[in-house]
Amino acid sequence: MRAPTNGCSHNERFTTRTQQALVLLLSQQLADAQFRRGDQAGSQRLWREVAALEIDPERITALLYGGQDSDDREAMRELDDAWLARQATAPQRGWSLQSLHLRRPRLPKRTLSPA
Repeated sequence: MRAPTNGCSHNERFTTRTQQALVLLLSQQLADAQFRRGDQAGSQRLWREVAALEIDPERITALLYGGQDSDDREAMRELDDAWLARQATAPQRGWSLQSLHLRRPRLPKRTLSPA
């Protein structure tokens, strides 16, 4: 199966496929450590690796609890592709201080009295 180009350069597609391969590998290793062997230390080490690589933990969690056999790479790849597609179309979550008081009028700036 060939990955769609979607206007991406060859290097971007390679990077995306390489990152996805790493995500799939880590999720397989986590499934093995957490579910098959009950290896808490190994699981923690793998989660630290996910954090160090700056991979969204929700991406890994979606693969772990997506209902697919972790040994079925093609099914896992399809599940990950669906997650990536949802993330691309989903609005940004969260809040920031910039958007916190959008409906309130700005207060005048207070100045110190020169006296």
